[in-house]
Amino acid sequence: MLKKCFKSLTVACLLVGIFTNTTFAISQDEFLKFLINSAYPETTAKEKDKSEKTDEPKSASDQKNPSDKSTEKEDKSEENKVNKEYVKVFVGEENIPKEDTVDTEATDGEVVSSLNYKNDIRVTKENPKILIYHTHGCETYSNSPKGNYHSTDKVNSVMEVGSVLTSELANKGWGVVHTTKYHDYPSYNSSYSSSLKTIKDLMPKYPSVDIAIDLHRDARDLKDKATKEKDHKKYTTEIDGKRVAKFFFVIGGKNDNSKELRALAEDINKVAQKKYPGLVSPIIEKDYARFNQFAAKKHLLIEIGSNATTIEESKETSKYVADILDEYFRQNGEANM
Repeated sequence: MLKKCFKSLTVACLLVGIFTNTTFAISQDEFLKFLINSAYPETTAKEKDKSEKTDEPKSASDQKNPSDKSTEKEDKSEENKVNKEYVKVFVGEENIPKEDTVDTEATDGEVVSSLNYKNDIRVTKENPKILIYHTHGCETYSNSPKGNYHSTDKVNSVMEVGSVLTSELANKGWGVVHTTKYHDYPSYNSSYSSSLKTIKDLMPKYPSVDIAIDLHRDARDLKDKATKEKDHKKYTTEIDGKRVAKFFFVIGGKNDNSKELRALAEDINKVAQKKYPGLVSPIIEKDYARFNQFAAKKHLLIEIGSNATTIEESKETSKYVADILDEYFRQNGEANM
């Protein structure tokens, strides 16, 4: 009996030692990277956020069937490939969004900073036509002093680029609702379910809105200075002697309206290529994703620049994007005057 007890105790100690060594062999940074990378494309075919389960009827493509098993390995491979595109995110106390306290009014033609918004929202005109939001509002540009490309440094983030885009569209007569609510903090893996709730909350409040824009910046793994310089060159172009960030559209192929979304992006690309050659990059389509683009008939997921481009280059691009969108939608009877 004593021998058996001793034997069991020895085996237990060995197992604890193995698991302990295995566990603590993973550094904190590696663990954080694993958490963020495994969560960041929140919209893989296998993922179902809670809000879609309760609010959105399942489409045929969501139903489980035998053929799904044969594509699981391919989906996993594609997901891993996408995960590599995202840089490590630092999650700390300084990332907690602080309440905005600045309260200033803008005159015509003046660009309003994202810091000036009241309750994280700005509406430029009665009966607005366009909603601009950010699923990944913590995405920052290369000159953010935080240095990790993901933080609540609003003035160096996609929030500020969205604010410039809002002002530029407003100056052209468009009614815009721009929200600077964070959806990727504190939970990154809930980003898309969180932004979907925002869309579903705002659309009924502003029923005149029929164009939605989810504004992002692309993410690259900037290993060293040489990589950063290479990606900066790749993600920028020159217009009127000034370096500006390129932009492109992303389509979630898993949406029932993916063909319409693709056609819309292609038509806008034609306008962009004609007006500003070299500014727009090819459309990216992810067959496994939705990106909440089912929530609006005319939904644009726009990536302006990357973490290799500066906030100034990206803000400058938003002026051209406003010009392109203005021309396209006016030509197609969407004017908001």
